[in-house]
Amino acid sequence: MNLTIRYSLLLAVAGACLGMYLSATGSSGEKPGMKTASPAPVHSPSPRSGELISPFAPGTAYQENSFAAAPPPPTAVYARNGRQVDLGGLTAQEYIAKWNSLARSGDKDAAYNVYQAAAVCASNDEPAPAYNSAAELGRFLDERKKLLALCAGVNPAQLQERLSFLALAARAGKVEAQIDYFMEGPYGRDTDLAKSADDPVVQQWKTEAVAELKSAAGQGEPFALALLAQVYDAGELLPRDAKLALAYKVAEADARNSALSEDQLRRNAGAQMSDADFAGALQTGRQIASACCKKNRLSPQE
Repeated sequence: MNLTIRYSLLLAVAGACLGMYLSATGSSGEKPGMKTASPAPVHSPSPRSGELISPFAPGTAYQENSFAAAPPPPTAVYARNGRQVDLGGLTAQEYIAKWNSLARSGDKDAAYNVYQAAAVCASNDEPAPAYNSAAELGRFLDERKKLLALCAGVNPAQLQERLSFLALAARAGKVEAQIDYFMEGPYGRDTDLAKSADDPVVQQWKTEAVAELKSAAGQGEPFALALLAQVYDAGELLPRDAKLALAYKVAEADARNSALSEDQLRRNAGAQMSDADFAGALQTGRQIASACCKKNRLSPQE
């Protein structure tokens, strides 16, 4: 994805939605019953701000000679997608090996686990961000060394194959994977979609990414609804459609049980619409919410 779509989405939407989304869905891809790390606020990497989150769980003490005692691998680390991943004390390679056979048999949860472990290692070759002080940069580089040690043995082929495992999990209906399939982009790195418009891989990804987001939205996932609102507003993956952008914004608010007045919506999203188009967008948004979100809030008894 290029900077227009990827980072406008991350900064404008993810900051407001992703923390709640991750804390609500859990950050590890492991099946229920597996130990997961305690939820923690997550901030996605942003080259605009020059800041990267620590790859290690909040609260981990920074020690000048932390490598001297050869501590065991940390339990929770951050993947490239911003999620916290619980490796259970294993290295990334050990964790991949643990789930690899089951993932290759088509198990969507195991496939997502393999993807997550590889995603932990996917940004290790990116340039260090610009920090305000040498001390901050030093801490970042120290943590990167630990992350490189954690990722020892994970090869470039595995890093690339993570996208295949992600696609498997997404197509099987795993909501987290459906969202990450969109966020990763066609190649798992920044891609100028305009310049790559004729690339068949990009064309296929555009079609599938929107379909996966709509599938996740259909399961009542607010973050997917928010992303679809941005997709229709940006007009890069699909032709720009202000009415559908507003409709998905309405559906997202409903999914979050958040009240947005018509005045707010008119000011923020519908200022250029005719009264008829605005009313139609509100109605479409309520229909989307009714189809995807209210049914997901019903208890089993209902």
